[in-house]
Amino acid sequence: MNVSCLCGKTKFQAELKNHDVHACHCSMCRQQSSGVLMSVDVEPDSLKFEDQEHLALFQSSEWGERGFCSRCGTLLFWRTQDGSYCNINVFAMQDQPKDLKLTTEIYIDNKPDFYQFKYSTEQLTEANVIAFFSKDQ
Repeated sequence: MNVSCLCGKTKFQAELKNHDVHACHCSMCRQQSSGVLMSVDVEPDSLKFEDQEHLALFQSSEWGERGFCSRCGTLLFWRTQDGSYCNINVFAMQDQPKDLKLTTEIYIDNKPDFYQFKYSTEQLTEANVIAFFSKDQ
């Protein structure tokens, strides 16, 4: 899968694990994206960059980091610092698969009341997510 930022200066290849889209309602994703961040899981070691000159990393928690383009600001991926999990911004994929499906909402207990998705999804709370990513710590 070809992935690119808005300005095209940060490009990479990634191998999708599936076509399940996840929506994150955490305050960091909402602040960074001005809305819900939608992502799809990739094989953690599959990110192959063409050019990393404008790739920037931000350690956003004890266990996670965000990769973005330092030139245009596009959020490209989120991954665990140990490299065991990675997802990419679904809208940064140059050619989205036709069968993508919104399956999961995380940090559902942080979601503001003024929006809601039409279809039902699996919903995980902040505690569920922290427990999932803390299990190997």
